[in-house]
Amino acid sequence: MKRKIKNNRKLDVAINAALAAGEIHREHFGKKYRVIRKSPREMVSEVDMESQSAITEILKSKFPDYGIVTEEERLSEVKSGKNWIIDPIDGTHNYIAGLPFSGVSIGLVEDDCFYLGVIYFHAEDELFYGVKGEGAFCNDEPISVSENDNLSKSIINYDNQFYLSERSFENYKTLTEKAFTTRIFGTATRDLCLTASGKIDGRIWNNTKICDIAAGIVILTEAGGKITNFDGRLCSINSHQVVASNGKVHDELLTIFKG
Repeated sequence: MKRKIKNNRKLDVAINAALAAGEIHREHFGKKYRVIRKSPREMVSEVDMESQSAITEILKSKFPDYGIVTEEERLSEVKSGKNWIIDPIDGTHNYIAGLPFSGVSIGLVEDDCFYLGVIYFHAEDELFYGVKGEGAFCNDEPISVSENDNLSKSIINYDNQFYLSERSFENYKTLTEKAFTTRIFGTATRDLCLTASGKIDGRIWNNTKICDIAAGIVILTEAGGKITNFDGRLCSINSHQVVASNGKVHDELLTIFKG
């Protein structure tokens, strides 16, 4: 496949890192490996840590001055200037269960400007990427959001971590009354890419982390979509309550979640 965005070293390195981690995912998927329970509702596997090491080694070797923010280290290494924001396995619980909804996520942000995003799904062998001002692609083919402009005809995916927000169930009930239907896949990256490629019309997070959405922010917006906080402001590295959509049903969604 011929890369549609050429002469971009940062993108090329991020893609190489994502594919390297994806190969680790593929190698261990469905096999026995060590799983650590970080909390009653959160687990991490040795595959997460091996993937994280592979990604950070590649990124640091090419861009030693950039900061790296990881899913497991949270925001502890944020530096002024450019930061890689990575999730070595988004959808860890799906991966551990043997479900195919998991992916690698690598984003690049400078302060609060999201510059590029790369997401790779090993089960489907799908590589999504986008660069600010240069479009979004899946396996080197351009992608774009849906044309649906009516929430009552929309498929909206929802946050699976209801326990993290007191209003999650109330918000979800209102959404089910206004949208055509909803889905819960438990993978932020998959839902963002589904929205960016026009398969669904949006996704809601009641309490997310930047590692889940950094790469997808670029891919979605470059595909013509929109992603904001519940109050309509653009996302930052500190965003938690987030609405992503094809842009055409965004205002309708915000009327549900602004409260």
